[in-house]
Amino acid sequence: MSNKLKFRLSIMSFVILALLSVALFYYYKIQTSWVDSPVYSRKGTEPARTLVVVYSRTGNTFGAAKEISSFLNAELLQIKAPQYDTTINGQMLASKDADNEVTMTDIQHKAVDLSQYELIVLCSPTWWFRPAPPLWSFVENHNFSGKKVFLMMTGNSRYKNKFIDEFETLVKQKNGDFADFLFIRRGRIFWQKTPDDVSVEIREALEKRKFFMQYKD
Repeated sequence: MSNKLKFRLSIMSFVILALLSVALFYYYKIQTSWVDSPVYSRKGTEPARTLVVVYSRTGNTFGAAKEISSFLNAELLQIKAPQYDTTINGQMLASKDADNEVTMTDIQHKAVDLSQYELIVLCSPTWWFRPAPPLWSFVENHNFSGKKVFLMMTGNSRYKNKFIDEFETLVKQKNGDFADFLFIRRGRIFWQKTPDDVSVEIREALEKRKFFMQYKD
């Protein structure tokens, strides 16, 4: 091998290593940083007809849930799962539990009476092509009798229909009427839409669905 070829290979190796380092650093950053969004406050004093329930590990889905809440003037309930915190350990556990198709995990949220609502919108990030375990746990823990249930997922990859079907089955086992679901792709791991872009996409998607018009307050 000539010295010139060795030099070119060395340069190529250095560039690849540099790009890989940047990619890993960016991935670390988006998995360990919380994305803030404007505070949501429901308008009016009349009881809400819709409850938006959201689990969000890094804040992206939380912002999306606020957009849905604003569109429907709904109550907003945030689920927390400290075991999946914004650390690498939290990310590794989240990935492991999702890959193992875990449906029960520890969750925290304010006490809620679902009987007062007509529509429940469940919002979740997409982990290994399925809703995150905290959303499954919320459904497992509640009775959705007489309620329409809508699922909204955000993610950087895609979902698998078999997991949506399994989630729908669980909702029905808990006496809910599964209406439909919406998947919002935020981009790819190393290329993300802005929160404003995601909000616009969500609002446009909701406006196209006549189903939601009956629940707007």
